[in-house]
Amino acid sequence: MMITPEQKYNNINNLANTKPKKSFLGALIWYISFIIIIPLIAHVSNVNRLRRLNTKVSEAESGIDVQLKKRRDTLIKLIDSVKSGIKFEKETLTTLTAMRTGVGLDEMQKNASMLNKVAKDVSIQLENYPDLKSTALVADLMAQTGKIEDDISASRRIYNSNVSIFNQEINIYPKNIAAGQLGYVFKSFFEITEEERADVEISF
Repeated sequence: MMITPEQKYNNINNLANTKPKKSFLGALIWYISFIIIIPLIAHVSNVNRLRRLNTKVSEAESGIDVQLKKRRDTLIKLIDSVKSGIKFEKETLTTLTAMRTGVGLDEMQKNASMLNKVAKDVSIQLENYPDLKSTALVADLMAQTGKIEDDISASRRIYNSNVSIFNQEINIYPKNIAAGQLGYVFKSFFEITEEERADVEISF
């Protein structure tokens, strides 16, 4: 038996002011899906964010390494340029040339301290040779050293800023769960003591 449009219209009107029928099982599945999917989406988002932050920290660490290498190479050129007029210990040059890059934060901090000491020694020696330090090549290398020091400071600030954000993120719930899954640990800051920072300055 066919239902006429008029009968269909009357049936809908009969449902006015009544609640639609719902399946208990269907409602249960729908609510459970929300309970599972929302935390899952949040967890994936947290994992991706922490991975991005970890990458930024690694890039900043690499930036420090690059600047330390430039500083080492510049100091080697500077020593080579003046060693005919100034007596340098062979050990100093050997130490500089043996310095490796891409060795991790702890080793980079040791390298930075070592470079600070060499820079100070060069500065002290050049003070006794005013004619030598005024030559164009030496003056240019000294200027490059100063610029590299500024670049190292900038790279250090960027690295420490990224580390600070990273450490804060993995320390809060629920991102600490994502950090545990990824095996992330708190990272160290790149620190240079006040004394070492003072030693870096090469003055005329």
